[in-house]
Amino acid sequence: MAQKTPSSQSLQSSQDQQSSQIPQSLQTSQPSQSPQASHGKFFYGWWIVAGGFLMMATCYTIFVNCIPLFQAHVVKDLGISMGQFNTGVSLCTVVAIFASLAFGALVDKRSTRMLGSVTVIITAAVLLLFSFITELWQLYALCVAAGMIVVAGTRLLVSVLTSNWFNIRRGLAVSIALSGSGFGGVILSPVTSLMIETYGWRAAFLLLAVISLVAALPLILLTWRNRPSDKGLLPYGSNAPEQALAQVLKERETKMSGAPVTIAIGWKVLRKNLGFWILIFGLVCMGIVNGAIITNSVSNMTSVTLNDVEIVTGGHSTLWAGNVWALYLGVVIVAKIALGAIYDRWGLRAGTLIGTAACIIACIGLCFPATLWGPILGAVAFGFGTCMGTVTPPVMVVKEYGKKDLGLVVGIATAFELFGAAIGAVVSGVFFDAFHSFAPAWIMALIASVIMGLMLLLSIPAAQKLVEQRKAQGAPELDEEGLEIAS
Repeated sequence: MAQKTPSSQSLQSSQDQQSSQIPQSLQTSQPSQSPQASHGKFFYGWWIVAGGFLMMATCYTIFVNCIPLFQAHVVKDLGISMGQFNTGVSLCTVVAIFASLAFGALVDKRSTRMLGSVTVIITAAVLLLFSFITELWQLYALCVAAGMIVVAGTRLLVSVLTSNWFNIRRGLAVSIALSGSGFGGVILSPVTSLMIETYGWRAAFLLLAVISLVAALPLILLTWRNRPSDKGLLPYGSNAPEQALAQVLKERETKMSGAPVTIAIGWKVLRKNLGFWILIFGLVCMGIVNGAIITNSVSNMTSVTLNDVEIVTGGHSTLWAGNVWALYLGVVIVAKIALGAIYDRWGLRAGTLIGTAACIIACIGLCFPATLWGPILGAVAFGFGTCMGTVTPPVMVVKEYGKKDLGLVVGIATAFELFGAAIGAVVSGVFFDAFHSFAPAWIMALIASVIMGLMLLLSIPAAQKLVEQRKAQGAPELDEEGLEIAS
């Protein structure tokens, strides 16, 4: 190791003096190996957040938030039904269910830089091929490819990787990274609508392919690392200057949601625990709400052509619907950050109650598509409610069960939520084909919202009970990165 210069010795002495001024109860033991506390004002983990933000702003938002803009146009040009298009969307989601399980295991063992780069490249390739489809089977094949890599690989990678880098302000960091989907949607939604109106939906797919590759790939290649120790660092909140803040946040979290989980629970325990499956059932209902509303909201505002017959749903223009959709995505930017902060500051119950209420209000507004206020109310309310679909699974898993097997458990939670989204997309399409109205789909989503809120609230005390049981059984302690401490 290189010998310290006088200036570095002076800096070290200053840091030691600063550390000594912090109460002993607020200091944590530092490992003797290579990982060290980050020095300076900027923590490297924020580069991880920035890379995740750009991935969500392009790859994720295109396949989740921009695809509804193509729905009516693809249905008309390919001569297919609404149910057939929604089946393609649900195929993407169903495949993502199983792919999420694989990604959840891979993110704990493989380079996230490699996984993220492959995800971006395949996103661009699939979007390119979408612009050439002429048959229904081609739509289905590309939806399968997108589900295997894009839908499964984006939010799961971003949420797990960000959670690895932050011990305090984790909810905020995760929500900032995931809020990229709203930011990207605000930019890409009107751009996509304008491209579709001016040059057609095929040209719009080509543009989105280029944007996703250029915007997301470079930062992921340059900055992503699995854990802070890969850069010789500790997670945010582990070094001495941050301990006073960490103590305050931990005390607040203990008061609102119970003490942070620092013991090993993991998948082998969770798979036999009823409380965990109550959480999973709540996430399935959450997926149903998201699958129904995201897939059909734009068509709900305009019209749908089935078998050469135009069915007027809301009667608004495509551009007006695109602007309302952009409003929804703008709300998502603020709401995702707000939801993460709510989880950090006021606990899981507050976030769950607010998110559930937002989903219920959105379903009511969507039942009045021909009005001006109905779609706008639905967009604003769902802009907050939909954030539960991305922010809630990783945050609730960590806060309820800790970091043991984090990638695998979040992957399982994500898979079940995607299963619910597939149900919501397919059933809503079947309802429309049968009744030529989206109202039955919104009633289904409203019922699912109520059940979702109840299940998530019930999971909180169930998780606390499991943690106490594991402590009594002498479960191993976890280190700052979620790894078991050898006894």
